[in-house]
Amino acid sequence: MDAPLSVKRLLEQIKARIEPPFAAACVVGEVSNFKVSGKHWYFTLKEDGAALSCAVWGSQQRFLQHRPADGQRVILKGSLDLYVVGGSLKLIVSHCEPAGAGDLQARLRQLEAELRAQGWFDRPKRPVPPFPQRLGVVAALGGAALRDVLEVTARRAPGIHILVATAAAQGERCVPETLLALEELQDPHWGCDAILLVRGGGSLEDLWAFNDPALVKAVVQCRLPVITGVGHEIDTTLVDLAADRRAATPSQAAELATPDRQALAADLRRRTETLADRMHWRLQGLETTLNLHVDQGLLRTEPLAPAARRLAALAQRLALAHPVRGLDAAAARAALLRQRLLHAGRRVAREADLPRVGEAQRRLIPAALRTFQRLEQRLAVLSQRLQGLDPTGPLQRGFVLALGADGRPATRSADLPLGATLRLRWQDGERKATLD
Repeated sequence: MDAPLSVKRLLEQIKARIEPPFAAACVVGEVSNFKVSGKHWYFTLKEDGAALSCAVWGSQQRFLQHRPADGQRVILKGSLDLYVVGGSLKLIVSHCEPAGAGDLQARLRQLEAELRAQGWFDRPKRPVPPFPQRLGVVAALGGAALRDVLEVTARRAPGIHILVATAAAQGERCVPETLLALEELQDPHWGCDAILLVRGGGSLEDLWAFNDPALVKAVVQCRLPVITGVGHEIDTTLVDLAADRRAATPSQAAELATPDRQALAADLRRRTETLADRMHWRLQGLETTLNLHVDQGLLRTEPLAPAARRLAALAQRLALAHPVRGLDAAAARAALLRQRLLHAGRRVAREADLPRVGEAQRRLIPAALRTFQRLEQRLAVLSQRLQGLDPTGPLQRGFVLALGADGRPATRSADLPLGATLRLRWQDGERKATLD
């Protein structure tokens, strides 16, 4: 029996035997899981249930005629490389050219055309409720998609209830479990307002279950609005096309389904400030109007003011408008005109100007008399008005003025209780009286 080899020694022998015959290998297959790490490209080439890891070094990328992408069927040339430390076999690509679209891409386009012809993608979309109370989530238990949905919902709207119906994210169990979850969440017993169908990113093969016609039909016929967040930004499945809202990621699906409490709080603050500003502006306008009414109608705003104060105010206004002031002003103006006339008469040297001066004097005297008569008539009218406003005038005609304890006139018997003390004022004096 030969002595056992170490793992490193065995891999080195395999590397020495495999790499030379395949130094210029040519292979065809479908690209999957393409990613960029640093300056290098990494992807998997799949065909007939087999897979081969491939790499394109950064120094070789500018020499390629075609850049590989997920779903493309390509012809690659390169050399096999066995990495002894990791025990992995990889094809180091030096040439890449398209070999036609992959089978999955062709099937996907065919399915999309068939379902679009049936009108499944062009139907009216159901509106998503702006303030849901409970959301149903179809996701794989323990997956990153479910975790993202729960974190976003807790941050944006922690009061929303989440009902999770688990389903496999890929494989043979994915479609039947997802159909069962959708049917269960539609039950009115659970009270869901919308359904989120989410899954993390993956290759076209990993997401293929979400292109199943039965699942697409279930989304179309769902009683509740469906929001999908399957894969990442570049992934689009037929379920996304049939959903009422399509999100690029599971996190964005949760954002589309939930209101943002911070945005709502900011909007509430803005509306409150606007309402307060409008109320302040309205109150200022009403205050200005009130001040104008008070200034223009002070006596009307104080109907219970003492008669003496009202009489004093009227007397002051009458004194300011007394005709004597007008007469004094007219007399002063007449004296000034007389002085100017005399001065002008002295300066007149010719006999022809004397008739004109005499005519002016003749017209001046009647005009002054008419002015004095008008002012005397106005004075008489104002005197009559002042006498009518005198509160002691009725006392001269036999009336008695009843004054309450506060000195204000008692105008209603209902305002005076039994035993109230009154001051009765006659023309020649006052006496006190008590009601019984």
